[in-house]
Amino acid sequence: MRNGSQVASPSFRLLLDDPEDGLSIQRDFGTENRLYEQICSVRFGVEGEQAAFDFDRYSYHYGLFVDDQPVGTMTATRLSDGEIDCAHAYPPDVMRVFHDEIYSTCKFRIQRSRCSSMRTLRAMVRAVWQDQLTLGSRLVLINAEQNLVPFYRRMGFHLIAGSDFVHPVLGTQSVALMMSADPTRRSFFTDQFENLCDPLWLDIVLQQCDSEENDRLGSNREQAFSVEAVETPRSHGGIQ
Repeated sequence: MRNGSQVASPSFRLLLDDPEDGLSIQRDFGTENRLYEQICSVRFGVEGEQAAFDFDRYSYHYGLFVDDQPVGTMTATRLSDGEIDCAHAYPPDVMRVFHDEIYSTCKFRIQRSRCSSMRTLRAMVRAVWQDQLTLGSRLVLINAEQNLVPFYRRMGFHLIAGSDFVHPVLGTQSVALMMSADPTRRSFFTDQFENLCDPLWLDIVLQQCDSEENDRLGSNREQAFSVEAVETPRSHGGIQ
């Protein structure tokens, strides 16, 4: 093989090999492999970026190579393999109902190279989605800084309403977004979803979000009524 470890691990896959451009995309699982070491080198190259995380042990790691040099990374964690990054930011009902179909991506980095372009970025994110589809994933959850929302929306992500939070590590104002394998929605990946025998319609996922929001509002109303009922006697001069 051109990159990665000299002896491929059982989970290694070469997802793209373009000798004309010197471009390749590879993936492996976990941390006990050469590809992970190369991915950490890209992460560490970003000023102030942490190179390794606990969830790396049970995540899929994707490496983008130009002329056999690692220049890009993305990590994808399937919820069925372990807790995803910033799990608190996502709707609990969605996490429960679609548990076996959810994955979350993070640590997306592409360094400047002679192949830096939107075409290269598209190739990277499409390779990750296609690979995850083969693993049974149908719903991706991500978190991003608020100023990046327009970029991810152009890619096809849906902003999860009311998901604003402060990232616990980066301290940035962030939001949660999602995308399902829905061939009726316009995205970078629509054509990849069209031939699925078991797509996941975004409207079905949104129903869970709406149901959870209604439950939350109902709970808040019940709590407010309960507090009012307790305080009413005191406000009317009840017996001391």
